Amino acid sequence: MSEPLNFSTEAQNQLIEISNRFHNSDNQAEATTTSLKVAKYFQRNHRDVLRALRELECSADFSVRNFALTEYIDTQGKPRPMYEMTKNGFVFLVMGFTGKQAALFKESYIAAFDEMSDFIKSQNLTLISEFNKAVLQYERASDAASDAGRNLVLFGRKIKPLAAEKVAELERQLQPLLFDEEGQ
Repeated sequence: MSEPLNFSTEAQNQLIEISNRFHNSDNQAEATTTSLKVAKYFQRNHRDVLRALRELECSADFSVRNFALTEYIDTQGKPRPMYEMTKNGFVFLVMGFTGKQAALFKESYIAAFDEMSDFIKSQNLTLISEFNKAVLQYERASDAASDAGRNLVLFGRKIKPLAAEKVAELERQLQPLLFDEEGQ
């Protein structure tokens, strides 16, 4: 069995640049690449990459957000077409490629996705645990408040009137004794 492929940081650095042409929802420049860099990295003719880009079956909205036709000057000083693309555009394009470099990218992309999924699951378990603790704390506090409310009702309806009646009765019994002692 062959050794697993690794889409290295060095390989990523050959492909990625920061462009002011594409901005995310926070209006920050996004990482981009060009069709020339893609052709070089995946060992393809640039014209084949351009054809693959023109033949992509993506929506017009996706295309506008992720691909920009521009030009570069070739070695003979002539302007030639080239595309700049966002990470999403790049992934959309490369997922259709075949060959060792494309397989390397796809495996790395899947591994990164799995790692992200595992992280989210671990965060969700932590979040679920925190949620369960909060629910338990809420239920205990709610039960304590309900008990306190029931005790207040019991006190107000039964205990307080009985205690007040008992105090009043004892007061009535004590008053004659107090007056008799004062009079003596």
